[in-house]
Amino acid sequence: MAKEKEVESIEEEIRELRRSLLGVLEAFLPPKEVREEVVKNVYTIELSLLRILKTLIDYKVESLQSRIEKKQGKKKAKRIEVE
Repeated sequence: MAKEKEVESIEEEIRELRRSLLGVLEAFLPPKEVREEVVKNVYTIELSLLRILKTLIDYKVESLQSRIEKKQGKKKAKRIEVE
């Protein structure tokens, strides 16, 4: 339950930061077309960063999977002495 509150508070902080950022942009960039373009670019930047993180995570998962497969394939057979 504590983690849920932490996640909600972090999400709320992010929403507040976005609202304040948009408020600043409205003050400095009065034309609506310019504001819309800047907001679109901000979302594009966020999306690009998330895609970069996803690519890095996918690469790491793939490399770990290949390590696991290599280790599983290197088991040697044991010799059993027959009397």
